[in-house]
Amino acid sequence: MITIAFVLSFLVHPYGMAANRTWNNMGPDNGTVHSLGNGRMLVYETGPDITTIYPGPYSTPSLYKLLIEDQRSVSVSSDREKGTAIWTHSLEVAGERAGYMKDFVDAYLPCMIRHLEIEKEIRFRLELLPGLMMQEKEPDKQGSGSLLLRMDPGQRIYQYYVYPRPLYHQISWKGNVTLEKSSESEDVYFLTVQPGESDIYFIGGPEYADLIEYSDEALQAGYAGLLERTGKWWQDFTGRRFDFKAILPEELPQRKKLLQTIDDVSVMIRTQQADEGAVMAGYPYPLGYVRDQYGVSRGYLALGYFEEAKNILRFYQDIWRKTGELHCAQGIGVDGIFHIHENDDVESPGYLIMQAFDLMEKTGDQDFMHSIFPMLEWCWEVQKKHLAGNMLPFNGDETYVAGGILPRSALNDGSSEATMLFIDGGEKLLQWIDEEVLWESQKIGAERKLLEEVRADFRKNFWIDGELITNNPERAKMAELPRFRHGVCERGGPDCLVYRNQGFGGIDWTERDENGRYQCANCLELGALPVAEPTIYKLLTVSLTPLYFQSDLVSNEELKPVVEEIYHSFQKTGVLTSRTFTEADTEAAADNQRSVGYDYGLVLFSMLKTGTGGSEDVYLKTLEIVDEIGAWSEYYKGDIPSGTRCRPWESAINLEALIGFARQYHQ
Repeated sequence: MITIAFVLSFLVHPYGMAANRTWNNMGPDNGTVHSLGNGRMLVYETGPDITTIYPGPYSTPSLYKLLIEDQRSVSVSSDREKGTAIWTHSLEVAGERAGYMKDFVDAYLPCMIRHLEIEKEIRFRLELLPGLMMQEKEPDKQGSGSLLLRMDPGQRIYQYYVYPRPLYHQISWKGNVTLEKSSESEDVYFLTVQPGESDIYFIGGPEYADLIEYSDEALQAGYAGLLERTGKWWQDFTGRRFDFKAILPEELPQRKKLLQTIDDVSVMIRTQQADEGAVMAGYPYPLGYVRDQYGVSRGYLALGYFEEAKNILRFYQDIWRKTGELHCAQGIGVDGIFHIHENDDVESPGYLIMQAFDLMEKTGDQDFMHSIFPMLEWCWEVQKKHLAGNMLPFNGDETYVAGGILPRSALNDGSSEATMLFIDGGEKLLQWIDEEVLWESQKIGAERKLLEEVRADFRKNFWIDGELITNNPERAKMAELPRFRHGVCERGGPDCLVYRNQGFGGIDWTERDENGRYQCANCLELGALPVAEPTIYKLLTVSLTPLYFQSDLVSNEELKPVVEEIYHSFQKTGVLTSRTFTEADTEAAADNQRSVGYDYGLVLFSMLKTGTGGSEDVYLKTLEIVDEIGAWSEYYKGDIPSGTRCRPWESAINLEALIGFARQYHQ
């Protein structure tokens, strides 16, 4: 029997419900963040609150927050419709049902729509970025109104990177909506929505003419028209994914949850992929990071999204073609922005080469490889000048350095990971160049000779007493250390102007002091930092990278004891991380030490590659910690998320490992 409730449920959730999270305004929230986007506009919400909005292109300043503000108790249950980034927020006010809000970014326009069907008044606090120019349009007889926003050039996007042109944005509404200015600040407004049906449109440009045309189109199509075409757009995207219902064995543990997580992560990553091809690294980082997108690309390939993976490389090819350079991260849709860290000529170029050949292995697209070959050739050449003792140094934004796990004073040491990427990616590139006859034989011979020398010394440099070390301080003794670096001041803290002006990890020029430490111009006046004693680090996460990269520099059997050590530590402590803890210090470790968010997938992947027993336990643990919207965090303290949520890089790596386990289950 079809009930009215069933019909209403279908109208509100026509594709069925997937992710769900709850929120209320009277107590602490768990901080879960979800994203809505179409490649032209990107929005992050914490429950029903719009906490970050990039109006388009993706590397633009977030202009405001829109938060529920009410003295009454407001509870919200937020549901994502399966296969889409269409979210419905069901409201309760003072314990009584109050209706719902439906949020989505249109399939084609830089426009987010919030449709409200409510039975009680809802009040929102609009907190604008200071300095915006505002023009309010008086409501017409039908109750439609708007607030035009303009940001002048020079507003910071991230750290000191700025948006270079005027940026236009508009908030428009239809229905029972009123706007009032706050008496407390010129940058605060209140939107109050009365019972009934109303729509609020958040429309980007970035140019004024674009904004007006997009506004006219969105308002003419209306909520129903935009919702229909957006649902179809998302269903087309979801329909191109591998059919995991047919692929995953019926007896797979937590099969239903894995299927939902596959959908969750697919949608989450796609919302954060710009039309230019780059995938955001998360809401605080509106740039395209090379390293992050390597893991995302592998996740896309595991899901069957080959075109989306190809678009990431197109993004870098376009920037390299225009500028002849690439760095740690690049602006998305905004030319001329480079996030420049120490030693950007290493690690990132190696990732790009590996990413290209991962793609070709899946697609066999030789024409595409030829189209990006000049960039790949540059990626190879630019790394070579940093070889010292046949070792490459660390990139300054390398995961363990950025997370405070490896000290910045070790950046000029030899990096086993960067060197491994150079060798493994280089071998694939030179083999392909030879097959395609793209270089003369004499040049290929010389490059292969160099690569063979680096390979021959790898174990001498990084394999010590049966363990893969993270860094080798001998390289810093051999290399001519640069006088200047563009990166992070090693002093940091309140004495550092860069730190004060930009926050943790601020980026600027640094200079080597008399003790070989790098400080900004202000901190140099405070005197030299203490000499950093050469120290060898053995981060177990790094020990697993040969397995992730499927490198033959160290055999699976040689690495199996490391994987077993990690698993045994997990059995004793219940904490899954590649940084092993004893049972006695588990509590302290969880409080004081961060592990990287992709440890879960990296450990699982390594167990599968080495045949280590217990992989099902790690599979279940990895699924257990996924948050309500189906994503993993940037870092964890124990199993508690730390750092940026809704992260494409960690989520893609973890999901690839889960899919790998599922495909091998009971084989």
